[in-house]
Amino acid sequence: MRRSFLLPTSWRGWCVLVCFALVIAAGLWPVIELVNRGGLVFGLPALVTWSYVILLGCCAVMALGNLLIREIDDE
Repeated sequence: MRRSFLLPTSWRGWCVLVCFALVIAAGLWPVIELVNRGGLVFGLPALVTWSYVILLGCCAVMALGNLLIREIDDE
């Protein structure tokens, strides 16, 4: 039976995979419950600020992945 996904073979691939897993974990219910408080952060509700952090984290991990992949292609 064929595997439906491939595991990374380099430390760069594992680094990107772990970072994506952390971003996904940041959006799961137990973490959201910790963040969902009545206070304001930067003038926004804490949950909205946390969603922006997740969005920026996802963009940062994709940029990191592109940077690391480009280094592999250059070698």
